[in-house]
Amino acid sequence: MGKDLLKDAARYAGSESVKFFKKSFVKEGFTDTSFVPWKKTTNPMAGKRTMYKSGTLMQSIRKTEGTIRRIVVESKTDYSEIQNNGGTITVTPQMKKFFWAKFYEFSGKIKLSKEGTSASFRNKGNKEISQKAMFFRRMAMMKVGSKIKIPKRQFMGDSKVMMTGFDSWWKGQLEVSFKQHLNK
Repeated sequence: MGKDLLKDAARYAGSESVKFFKKSFVKEGFTDTSFVPWKKTTNPMAGKRTMYKSGTLMQSIRKTEGTIRRIVVESKTDYSEIQNNGGTITVTPQMKKFFWAKFYEFSGKIKLSKEGTSASFRNKGNKEISQKAMFFRRMAMMKVGSKIKIPKRQFMGDSKVMMTGFDSWWKGQLEVSFKQHLNK
């Protein structure tokens, strides 16, 4: 009976941990002892679509180890750690090229001068530049070596609320098993 309970506990803890961490994306914040919402972003490209769609941060959360002694849940994307903990990234020439490409993609109707550079943003034809295009222009204008601060948006970690839930589940399972054993 004890061995079965321990196997069930490991299986339950693994699957419930994954669910708990994925709920952080739905709630847009993390719960340890209390709920801490994520700081709102001004990035017009940010949104739930990038967090939820297949192959994204939320979908990368997986139980990688589940034994009686240890449960390991991980998120394996290139940007998991910086999203979860916050930090800074350094602007590289490749990033600037990417930002310029996105700027031109979103700007669409921008008129270019004879030299191939964009005409003044003040002229009538260029006034309707999208917010997304302007965001990428600001990013592309940053100097190589500049730092971009990524705010902490924790979605995984130690959680007293989650552990309390596990304790309650374990207590309930022990009570049910004990009653079943007594009735035999």
